[in-house]
Amino acid sequence: METIKAGKRLIEKVYVSRSSAVERGLGALLESARIPIVRISANDMLSIAGSPHHQGLAARVGPFPYAALEDLLSQKVAESGPILILDEIQDPANLGNILRSAECLGAAAIVLTKDRTCAITPAAEKAAAGASAHIPVARVVNLARAIDQLKASGFWVYAADAKAKSSCYATDLTGQVALVLGSEGKGIRRLVMEKCDAAVFIPMLGTIDSLNVAQTAAILLGEAIRQRLERERVGATPESKVR
Repeated sequence: METIKAGKRLIEKVYVSRSSAVERGLGALLESARIPIVRISANDMLSIAGSPHHQGLAARVGPFPYAALEDLLSQKVAESGPILILDEIQDPANLGNILRSAECLGAAAIVLTKDRTCAITPAAEKAAAGASAHIPVARVVNLARAIDQLKASGFWVYAADAKAKSSCYATDLTGQVALVLGSEGKGIRRLVMEKCDAAVFIPMLGTIDSLNVAQTAAILLGEAIRQRLERERVGATPESKVR
């Protein structure tokens, strides 16, 4: 439904299992968009979806519409929320959950690497629960160079690192900010870390001191939006920073 509403992507047809009923709102959207509905057997649906967790629906769509990094450098994007930079995230469920948190918590866009990373796959889109239809996602060959471009456009770039000295709650995450999160196994690569302006950590009080990358993204974005809303409440503007 979110993909139809966004209108950014070709939807060729929607497959519906014969044992499933089309929800009324979805049926109206499909009809207004002139998207054909094809009834198929449960076995055919399983074959198409590649998983039994399909809720009786599947859509054949065009390629995911990635954004260009240059389009994310505009003032309009910079003022709308933080940009998330993901360094070689490989789990589609993690990527999908990050997309969902990013859309719900006001991120402006997401930047992925093209190599050694998960693309926007059907599994990632399912985990994103519709968020992938709305938030811009760019893919770049060289993440370090992309960070340089963001910094040249006025962004401050912060790495999420458990070994950092500054708490995310004591760091100004308003204004033009990009947040870098590392892969599930290796974290942020050395060269990428060196390109960041600073690193922040999330204070934790539990016995274990580990959050996965999707949880980290949600916490950092939640703090960023809290700071922005607080500034709006008191009528303040982000302080200028000097590198």
